[in-house]
Amino acid sequence: MADSFYESFENGIGALSHTWGARNIDTSVWGQVTVRETSGLMERPYGPEAGHGYGTYSFTAALHGNAEGSAILLWPGDDKWPGTEYDVVEVINGQPYGTVHYRGSDGGDGYNVVTFDGIDETQVHKYTLDWQPGRISYYVDDRYMGSITEGVKADYAHGGMNETIGLMNRTSEASMTVYDVSFTPMGDPAPAPSPPAPVVEVVVDAPADAGSGNGGGGGDWLSAYNVLWNQYNGGGDWEADFWASWV
Repeated sequence: MADSFYESFENGIGALSHTWGARNIDTSVWGQVTVRETSGLMERPYGPEAGHGYGTYSFTAALHGNAEGSAILLWPGDDKWPGTEYDVVEVINGQPYGTVHYRGSDGGDGYNVVTFDGIDETQVHKYTLDWQPGRISYYVDDRYMGSITEGVKADYAHGGMNETIGLMNRTSEASMTVYDVSFTPMGDPAPAPSPPAPVVEVVVDAPADAGSGNGGGGGDWLSAYNVLWNQYNGGGDWEADFWASWV
């Protein structure tokens, strides 16, 4: 069984040592990290076995600015995208949500979404993603928000891909402060589910060649993702180049 993981940011960025935009990563306050402008930190994605597999991922965080740009996410261990990216919390149009991304049949990005209705993401909350075989469930402050089954892949131990823990920001209009990060492997105690709530699922398959638009804020971020992913063929430190170019 995989080991548990905990990062309290009492010694800077700790285990999330793969960074970009380091000047915008603030660890000056003991026990927390804030990401601003264009910046991010994550565990290093060196291969499909990197990071963690099935289990419960929890983050205590506040997303400032009530604007799109901050995200807590699980990034595919092989560093290739489109792929198995699981977003623990993001914001768009003032609405926090979680997303399961997967590589669609046409090679583009498919995704499903659970919205976190009634949650003010500018306040401190505990965001939890519970990854079980064939299902990802979302909780905020231990309250069940919904589950997704389509597009959920197996972890490395079961023939699929592990996920690395990441925190990122990509605009001056938003920032995010994270106070702790934890992972508990499947089989260890996890948040008890609340009574079932409606599942919100949206599926969109974007074509792999979905236009351009990286740099200068032009176009949309998915198009910019696809441009750089095609350029690097999913390899290397392409994600750092993407976030550096999206200003």
